Amino acid sequence: MVGRGFLGCFILCVSLASVCAIKGTLNSIDDLRDIEFGHNFPRHGLMLLHWLANNIHIDNNGNMRLNFNPTRGDYGIHFYGNADNPHPLPILPRQRGSYYSLGNLVGNNNNGAMARPYYVTQRFYNSRGTENNRDRVILRVREEESNQFIVDEVYVTQHYPPNGNRGSAYDPDNTYRVNVSLLRQIQRLPTINLNDIPQTYHVEINHNILEHLENIWDTPGLALLLAIVLYFTRPNIKGSWRPRRLRADETQCDMEDKDNTLFKLEVKTTDRGKARIIWSGIPKRLLDQGVMVVLHRNNNSDSKSELDRSSVGGQASGSYNTSVPLNPGLQVRLHKEVKNWWNYLGFGSTIGEEIWRGSEFHNANREIPVDINGHDASLQLFVKDGKACARLYVKKAFTAWKKTFNNSWVGFYSSDSKDTQEYNTYQWQWAVNFSEESRSDCADIPGYDVYVYESSMTMSPGVQARFILEKSGGEKARTPPWERLVQR
Repeated sequence: MVGRGFLGCFILCVSLASVCAIKGTLNSIDDLRDIEFGHNFPRHGLMLLHWLANNIHIDNNGNMRLNFNPTRGDYGIHFYGNADNPHPLPILPRQRGSYYSLGNLVGNNNNGAMARPYYVTQRFYNSRGTENNRDRVILRVREEESNQFIVDEVYVTQHYPPNGNRGSAYDPDNTYRVNVSLLRQIQRLPTINLNDIPQTYHVEINHNILEHLENIWDTPGLALLLAIVLYFTRPNIKGSWRPRRLRADETQCDMEDKDNTLFKLEVKTTDRGKARIIWSGIPKRLLDQGVMVVLHRNNNSDSKSELDRSSVGGQASGSYNTSVPLNPGLQVRLHKEVKNWWNYLGFGSTIGEEIWRGSEFHNANREIPVDINGHDASLQLFVKDGKACARLYVKKAFTAWKKTFNNSWVGFYSSDSKDTQEYNTYQWQWAVNFSEESRSDCADIPGYDVYVYESSMTMSPGVQARFILEKSGGEKARTPPWERLVQR
């Protein structure tokens, strides 16, 4: 008994020593002000934490459940082995779950990472250097039955500075545990009484500016979170405090002019499977100079390798249907428009200095697969060369999937109002006839095999894929209609 007691105490001490490697615990939004995480441009940590808080379900007992599947690589999340020396996180026995890292915006699983909303990735697109990709959120996750993913712990951390010669290791001196109370506070920001802000957080908010930014971002609570964290001042005199006013020119989180106008650049889908450029909110000072929208293959494309372009014609908002087939990664950029004498001969304008970049063509709700009810597999609708395509993600543990899905098929539908048998003629395929896909990012989801079918159906708004268990019926999954979705 003495030996067992000593062994138990030894294990406990080792565990506690490991826990003590964490710098501290963040219990409230207030605590975010005292750490480096996400503070300086172009860091994206605060946006990332806001996104996570709104993609996690917290019950009355503080239990946390994810709204997505980390083992499948959703949103670019990937397994983290905690192998850095020193370990930034407690050593974790396998039976107690696994660590997953969220926040990397480059690398093999780039597509999933860029599926996050633009407010998370915008600083990455419009800045250069290594500071724009240092912040991470780490989750300790357990998988339960019915593909439920329970989060036992949340941490925020960051890579060492690039000049520290520490490679891609995480810095334990900047690693903190996130209490569930902090995530709840972020979730409740859209409902908070703004009149309570000065007394609670010691910062005065210009309500008109805040409301304007919230409407522009279309992300409730984000502007308020940034205002509280980044513009908080602690009391200079004991027992008293002086609130600092959030000025109009202190909201440089996006491309804004002096009137706090933020513009958006997006790639959407035409009804013919082509890329459609949409712009809105371009300030007058830029319109007066002359600007154009330019379509590129992806964020890494050379500035001169445009696929299509169009002058905005002095319009603050508008759209342009290109002749370029829709593909993941397409990006629209705003450039100055240089006019010369040959413009009058019909040769068009010259592309000038780049001003701003929109997001690559990835939509979070489109990119994330939907579960096939009752089976360890999922279905994803995607686009390639303007055509509707589908992927099947099958867990490696589901070894009998071909036998189970022997009479199952995937059909493409022009809208979600169509009946099961109203799939597009010739636009369906047996599940077992899907081709195994070899992609560079498949290595990041080792627990799954990926199979793909590329149809000849033109992708257009409203298109949907469905998984039917039997030829005569039995729908088990349907994707959201293409581009008729609400961004989270």
